[in-house]
Amino acid sequence: MGLRLPGRLAFRLGRRLPPNVRHAINAARGIDTPVTLPRPPGHRVVVLAPHPDDELLGCGGTLQKHRAAGESVDVVLVTSGERTASFAGTSVPDRRAQREAEARAAAGAVGLADSSLHFLRLSEGGIDSSGAAALGAVLRPLAPDLVYAPNPFEGHRDHVATTRLLGECLAELESVERVALYEVWTTVQPNCVVDVTDEIEAKLAGLKLYASAMEVVDYVHTFRGLAAYRSGHGRHGTGYMEAFLLLERGPFLELVGLL
Repeated sequence: MGLRLPGRLAFRLGRRLPPNVRHAINAARGIDTPVTLPRPPGHRVVVLAPHPDDELLGCGGTLQKHRAAGESVDVVLVTSGERTASFAGTSVPDRRAQREAEARAAAGAVGLADSSLHFLRLSEGGIDSSGAAALGAVLRPLAPDLVYAPNPFEGHRDHVATTRLLGECLAELESVERVALYEVWTTVQPNCVVDVTDEIEAKLAGLKLYASAMEVVDYVHTFRGLAAYRSGHGRHGTGYMEAFLLLERGPFLELVGLL
C-alpha cells in the first residue's frame, strides 16, 4: 500500500508542484487541464467581433497583454450592433453611430487607438458568405499571424457566421498561422488560458462604456464571473483568467468544415 498523506497536507504539497508537474499528474488522473500562456503567440493580431463589445467580452484582457508586449492589435467589428434591444424609435444609421461611438470609447479604455478599429457594417442577424469579400479586403493589408474569433459552436448565429467568414477568407490569407477561439455566450473546451488579473479592471471599465448593451445585460457582472470561474485553471480559483481553444491553421479549417 502506498503512503497516504492527510488531505490538508497533500493539498499543500500539491500547490507547490511546478505547473508542468501538476499538468502531468492531472493528465494521468484524466483531468484535461489547459496550459497557462502569457498570451497566444502572434505579433500581428486581429480580433473579429460579430458585434461591438464582443472584442472585450471574449479577449479584452489578453489583447491588453499583446499591446503591452508591443504587438499590433486590430479589431474588425463585423456588424455595428444596430439591433441592440435597448434602442427604440431611432433610425438604423443613428443606432450604428451610437454603437460605433461606444466601441471607440471602449477601445481607448484598453489602450487601443481609433485607427485600430475597422467597421464592416454588415447587417446584424444577416451575416452570410457575401461578407467574405469585405472581410478579406480588411484582413489582407493587416496580414495577421494570429486571429481571435468566436467559438464556432456559440449560441448566437452572428458569432457562428463570423467564424465561418474567417474560414472562407483563410485561403487567401497565408499570413494566418493560428486562430484563438474565444467564448461569449457558449464556453469553449479550452486548451490554453491567460492570466488577466492585472487587466480585468480595464476590461470591465471598457465594457461599462457600452451603455446601450449594458441596459440589456450586466456584462460587468457576468464576465467578471466568467473570468473568475476560469481562474480555477492555473490560479487555484484566485484572480481572473480568459480561456481559448488555440488552433493551428489546418485544424481550424477542418473544424470550420464541420459546420
